[in-house]
Amino acid sequence: MKAKKYDVVVIGGGIGGYYSARALKREGKTVAIIEKDSFGGTALRWGALPVKKVLDSFKGIKKHNHTEVKKTREYLIRKWDEDLRRLESKIKDNLLEDKIDIYYGDGEFLDSETFKLKEDVIETEYFIIATGSEPASIKDIVIDGTNIITHREAIDLRNMPKSITVLGGNVEGIEFAALYAEMGVEVTIIEKENNILFENDVDLVYPIEEHLKSRGVRILKGTGAKNAEVDETGVKVLLDDGRIISSEKALVTFMRKANFPRGIENTNIKISENRIIVNENLLTDEKNIFAIGDINGILGMAHVAIQQGLKVADYILKNIPVNISYEILPRAVFTLPEMAGVGRQEWELKRGNIPYKLGTYSFKDSWRGWARNIEEGFVKIILDENNKILGIWMVGENVSEYIGLMGYLIKEEKTAEEILSNLVIHPSLTESILEALLQSKDKKVIK
Repeated sequence: MKAKKYDVVVIGGGIGGYYSARALKREGKTVAIIEKDSFGGTALRWGALPVKKVLDSFKGIKKHNHTEVKKTREYLIRKWDEDLRRLESKIKDNLLEDKIDIYYGDGEFLDSETFKLKEDVIETEYFIIATGSEPASIKDIVIDGTNIITHREAIDLRNMPKSITVLGGNVEGIEFAALYAEMGVEVTIIEKENNILFENDVDLVYPIEEHLKSRGVRILKGTGAKNAEVDETGVKVLLDDGRIISSEKALVTFMRKANFPRGIENTNIKISENRIIVNENLLTDEKNIFAIGDINGILGMAHVAIQQGLKVADYILKNIPVNISYEILPRAVFTLPEMAGVGRQEWELKRGNIPYKLGTYSFKDSWRGWARNIEEGFVKIILDENNKILGIWMVGENVSEYIGLMGYLIKEEKTAEEILSNLVIHPSLTESILEALLQSKDKKVIK
């Protein structure tokens, strides 16, 4: 069997592999990408993006507009399979348009330069492993894909349960709880910590929690799930405090395991229990094999995987060191309302006994908020004693759209005065940032 040769082979068709492959091909490299299932991974195909599509469909619909809510639910269910097929086709078509060769299958490394699929042997100068991670069972909560499910099954709108128990009040759990609640499912969230969305400021979480409760979501905090058993009626979850929660299905969100490619033992790649070990340039112990995204265990976020994919492409193309810092990391929770921000939060500063100043401003009080009849949401600005920006956080509809590049302000150690010296469009919701800055810069320091 004659080997096919490429400059770069990407193993895994998720978001990180997708961006890396396209960046390399656009600079003239010959590139192949290998996917064993469906292109898009968790970020695009099996969870994150489809959840956002559902929740976006309900934005602007009032709770008591039952006719519009019903129409939206029916439309989503009717079009869902077609929408997901279109999404997967879009990803694949973009790769083919760039003339990237696509292979399907669960292959294996023969050595550090060769990968074998059922019908093909592929040789390359560089490999990029972007195989991601997947949900994992724990001892007494065993995922079966039918009753005890993961995000892969949870996005199937054509098989909505009447009731579901969400195990974990983390970002994934809360986003799915929001989706199911909007779709009319009876939802219970189990969170072992005393707060959902743990390690976020209470005032940022409060509007999200209140919205979930207004949709009938039951939230049990301060107790974990001990085990889950399936019977003829569905799933019974035993809590640490002895209570039993019954529902048609249970969604597991709190454990993931690495998707190691087969044949890794035929290379010098080192692994730990749940990740491939990489250096500061995301290189493994093989000088030509990189690992990006969830598989390297650094941070399991889609935008981190994208950045790593692009940075590795630059390293291969131009020998530019990867050199990524995650201290200033934009984050978002895509619920109704959304929460998004970058930099430090109050709880971190209080824990570290770091003095700070605080300013907040409601969107409804802004001129644009008045024009749009906005009723909820706010901006929260955190400064240090010298008015340097430590954190910018928001809650409200579509606030994830505003945060994107604001990390640069913190990275460059910009001050309130420097931002206030620049012009902001009037009227716009971003004027709320200026109002919050005006409040915070002259406030008394909180110690």
